[in-house]
Amino acid sequence: MTAATLIGLAGCGQSDDGGQATDQPTDQTSVESAPATTEPSLTPTPPSTKLDEPPPSTNPAAPAPPVSIENQEPVVPPGVTQVPAAQVDASAVPEYYDHRGLVWSFDDGRALQTFAMATSGCGGAEASLTGETETEVRIELRPLDQPQGGPADGRMCTTVMTPRPVTVALDAPLGDRTVVLDGGR
Repeated sequence: MTAATLIGLAGCGQSDDGGQATDQPTDQTSVESAPATTEPSLTPTPPSTKLDEPPPSTNPAAPAPPVSIENQEPVVPPGVTQVPAAQVDASAVPEYYDHRGLVWSFDDGRALQTFAMATSGCGGAEASLTGETETEVRIELRPLDQPQGGPADGRMCTTVMTPRPVTVALDAPLGDRTVVLDGGR
C-alpha cells in the first residue's frame, strides 16, 4: 500500500472537531482495497476418456432408473412393467423425443420411469411430478442447462439430443390412472 492510501484510511470517519465521527458528508474519498485473488492453476486438467456421460441426478428423492438403453432400445429388467400406451398421454412431448410416450412402473406401482431428452451428450434431463389426482399423474420433462463451454472436467460432448432416464416417486400406486407427460423443448 502506498503512504497516501494509508493516510487516507487513517482519516476516514474523523472530523475537525477532535476526531469524533459525524454523519456529515466530507470531501474525503473512501478507499476500498481490492479483494485478494488467488493465482489460477496453470496445471491443465486432463480430459476424461468417458464421452457422453450424463451428469448426476439433481433430484436425490427420485428412485434409481431401472430401465436402460442398449443399441437404442429399452432394456427392461424383471419386476418393471411398461404402462399401456392407452394409459399415457404424450401429446405435449415433442415428436423428436426418442422413446416418446414409453413409461414404466416399478416399486409396486409407486414409481415411474420414462426418458427425457438432454440437449447434448453431456447434458442432463429431469422429471418433476407436477400433479397427482385420482384420475391422472402429471410429469414435466425438461432438459437441464449446460454451462457455456462444456463441463468443468474438460470432456468432449456431442451436440445431439440424447435420451436420459428420469424417474418420479408417486404418493399412491399408479393403478389405472393416466400418465400425462408435459414439457420438453
